[in-house]
Amino acid sequence: MLTPLNSFDELTLGQDFAFGSFALSQEEIIDYASKYDPQYFHMDPEAAKSAPLFGGLVASGLHTMGACFGLIMGSGLWRAISLGGSQIDTKWPAPLRPDETVAVTGVVETLTPSRSKPQLGVVTMRYAGTRIADQKPVIEMLATHFLRR
Repeated sequence: MLTPLNSFDELTLGQDFAFGSFALSQEEIIDYASKYDPQYFHMDPEAAKSAPLFGGLVASGLHTMGACFGLIMGSGLWRAISLGGSQIDTKWPAPLRPDETVAVTGVVETLTPSRSKPQLGVVTMRYAGTRIADQKPVIEMLATHFLRR
């Protein structure tokens, strides 16, 4: 658990945060995919072996994103000041396979105090989910948050 921020004004450019790590089991990957992203390379370990891009079962990118945001929001960092967000630009540069551990980090990219609403500010965060075994990023997100001042 991170120390919760009390104001947008506590952030600085380049400030970084470590949100912890997660791993998704084969069962979790298949369960999520069967409900929300039913593609064979997320649901069928045998059929996934023939997937030309992956060669085996991989987590849905949306599942990976959700697991990352679970850690980010569950960290408590934004709890007292979050007013929501407006966009998340996302890339999945490498696949996430069952039981691979991913570390989630974030860096403050931009800070913009609102001119029209002085009680809020906008922060752009660059989040990364990095596979611990080989230090390859499995997800990269640029997210915009609205925060209390």
